[in-house]
Amino acid sequence: MSIIIVTPPASEPVSLSEAKLFLRIDHNSEDALINTLIGAARDAVEAGCGRALITRRVRESLDIWRRDAVNGAVLGLGPVTNVVAVRLLADNGAQSIIDPARYRLEGAYDRPRLVFPPGLPATLRSAGGIEIEYDAGFDDVAADLPLSLRLATLQIVAALYEARQGERAIPETARALMRPFAPARL
Repeated sequence: MSIIIVTPPASEPVSLSEAKLFLRIDHNSEDALINTLIGAARDAVEAGCGRALITRRVRESLDIWRRDAVNGAVLGLGPVTNVVAVRLLADNGAQSIIDPARYRLEGAYDRPRLVFPPGLPATLRSAGGIEIEYDAGFDDVAADLPLSLRLATLQIVAALYEARQGERAIPETARALMRPFAPARL
């Protein structure tokens, strides 16, 4: 399984001015660094809770349909707001687009999966033969994100800023803020 970002998020979960206020910085000389730390903190929060914060379009490649998805595919990123296309790829480069009437999205928020009630379509090649393009993320704008995830992002920005010369773990308070958003495991 691999996930490629087709359309990146339009913004970050916290703005530069919010991060500078949180860090108590009133100069502009480190703006580029702080923007980099915001991106890294977003990545850490998304990895920590297994969800995309700001909506983006992704393309996920699968080798086979997953049996634990019960007639379908468990998607690697959530929450899923829209399935754009499901394609089967052949060795010669040909694509077969699956009619959206053949599948439905279940569990869009928690453990999103595509389900094919009439049965799974046959794959056309053994490696990377399935492509699913979809939109994933809590919201399009940072202001509408869960406050605890925005605060976790700020805490990680602060930890990264303070530990520029060395290694430092993600603060336990940030982990606690992310924990309720981690997908349920079966």
